Amino acid sequence: MKSNMVTLLTWSSENHDPEVIKNVLKDLKKANHIVNKVYYLYQSFQKNKLEKIKQEYPCLEPICIELDKPTDHKKIYDEIRNNVLPIVVKEQNLFINISPGTPAMHAVWLILYAAGEFPSGTRLISSQWNPKTKETFCDDVDFPITTYLSKLRDYEKENPKEAFYKPENAKSEARKNALEKIRVYARVQGVPMLLLGERGIGKSRLVESVVSKIKKKEVVSVACGTLDSNLAESAMFGHKKGSFTGATADKKGYFGEADGKILFLDEIQDLPKGVQRKLLRTLQDKKHRYRILGDDKESTADVELVCASNLTENELRQKLDPDFFDRISFYTVNIPPLRECREDIVGDWNEVWKTVRLDSSSKEAPMDKHLEKYFKTSRLSGNFRTLQSIAYQLIAWNGKKTIEEILKNFPAEDSPNETFDIGDFSTFQNLTWKEATKLFQQKLAEYSCGKYGTQEAAAQKLDCTSKTLQNAMKN
Repeated sequence: MKSNMVTLLTWSSENHDPEVIKNVLKDLKKANHIVNKVYYLYQSFQKNKLEKIKQEYPCLEPICIELDKPTDHKKIYDEIRNNVLPIVVKEQNLFINISPGTPAMHAVWLILYAAGEFPSGTRLISSQWNPKTKETFCDDVDFPITTYLSKLRDYEKENPKEAFYKPENAKSEARKNALEKIRVYARVQGVPMLLLGERGIGKSRLVESVVSKIKKKEVVSVACGTLDSNLAESAMFGHKKGSFTGATADKKGYFGEADGKILFLDEIQDLPKGVQRKLLRTLQDKKHRYRILGDDKESTADVELVCASNLTENELRQKLDPDFFDRISFYTVNIPPLRECREDIVGDWNEVWKTVRLDSSSKEAPMDKHLEKYFKTSRLSGNFRTLQSIAYQLIAWNGKKTIEEILKNFPAEDSPNETFDIGDFSTFQNLTWKEATKLFQQKLAEYSCGKYGTQEAAAQKLDCTSKTLQNAMKN
């Protein structure tokens, strides 16, 4: 049988090395695994012993990890995530020996494994000593727990050219709050979810990646704006052959296709009113009964509904059938625009660059003082699309234009706000005092956050709280 070349990751064993390493290598060899590299985590006080071990095992690649308390779970987690994962992320056959170390170290291995942080196919092993037989053995650790984060990691590996939200990387309170709401709401089965957010903020990506991984279901996506108003009911619920002129064959319809899955209705405001009312009746029925056009009996489908819109909640309420709006809005999540998540923009920029860059492009996302200022002050009205536009311009000009020159050609609405402009006064004419005040506060909040870079900085200048600004921008 052909031997399998693998990489081993292990803590140093203070009292039992080099015996532990020796026995693990021997036991893996028995199982037809040849270790060609050993990532060996040690602390600086173990350096003298390390030199001796390395002489005996040249395949050792030491990684120094400093831990004041080897029982501090968070410190261990941070050290591994920041200093070890970037090194092993591309290893194809990684074995992690979780036996050496403290119980806290064991727990961190399990947590990172369950979260899908290690490369696909990583195996946890445990090297043990049998006092009765006086022999060592090496077993796989049976830890089948998976989380939606591990599913996200798999999704990321399978779709390397697609940018999406990484909940664990969120820094701004606005984004953390939105993602936490999605996590909580998505766990409830059978209740629709409504995502609201500006164009380009990534609502579809959130459904495809985060929501689908939490619910553990595939997504059937429908762009409501593309539905022909005359055929929308047929497209949604299907039809039987001959049920109307042009119905030359049976059609299942999106609702039937989504049986056992998530039905994602994007830009829900474009769904015709007649279909809204029929969909409402279906949603109100626990069995989700519906009728295919031309069929004399009812069908049922187990469907999880997620809707999205680029309108505000008030605007959407006015557009949709009132009862339908009430039915789909029990779990409403407002996805904040990038200008409300300034702390996250650099990370978002790095992710976008990674997905659009050419093989000949720099691996590191370009950055200079002009782009840094732009990210701190621009409205970023296109959200992720604005970041993509910048990236594509940089790729096209390939150094022939500076970042400063490229940014000067961007639309005026995305340029940094230098003056506070409340717009045409006629906008306020037909509003009540309360409505006009709200609109003014919204404009002032947006301007201030753009000018000073973050909600925190703007709040300090205006002598208010970040929450006050956040609420004003939602109005």
